Amino acid sequence: MTASHWKTGEAGFDDRFDDDDEEMYLFGGDEDDEDEEAWQLRPEWLHPDCRNVCSALELGTCCKYPDNPLVGVAADLAGALDALLGRLGGDCAETAGELARMLKLVPGLLAQIHAILPRLNKTAVAQLLCPVGRLAGALDQVCDGGCPWACGDPLIPDRRAEFEPMIELVAECSVAVRTVLSQRTRRRRGYIPGDGFTPGSNAARR
Repeated sequence: MTASHWKTGEAGFDDRFDDDDEEMYLFGGDEDDEDEEAWQLRPEWLHPDCRNVCSALELGTCCKYPDNPLVGVAADLAGALDALLGRLGGDCAETAGELARMLKLVPGLLAQIHAILPRLNKTAVAQLLCPVGRLAGALDQVCDGGCPWACGDPLIPDRRAEFEPMIELVAECSVAVRTVLSQRTRRRRGYIPGDGFTPGSNAARR
């Protein structure tokens, strides 16, 4: 069973729940039976505004309740970029300027993530997957052939060449996060030859 969408914001469902329950439930359906419906309680650790519910449920944590301050910074920057991307197609000239200012913060953030990553616990590392992935998506969108820097507006200079190198930087950061998360997961499950951990030890359960 997979969580496919929130109860809130979906039209056409019945009134089985009171208004006070709107943010307490997830809707899941059996992949093999589109007609089957099942309501699940939202875990307390899952933020009502989670942007990637399925991934959060799989990881068991949500970046909107950051375990480390840097996770919060990354989530805030990703959220700000998402909001700006939602404005494209309107005043692209103004939005392009704001996007450029926000994107210039990305390399510094990535450097901080790389620096602190070896010291983060598994929860904080897992929480970084979402904002880093959203940063990658934002860069892919703005460096593609559409708004704001390729929409043909003579008032908007094309700055894709300036920001395209960041795509690789974010990809490298994503690989680093996934690598560390895999290491943390393996350590919790047992001994990794050469890492100094022994099965069942307190260190192996960190």
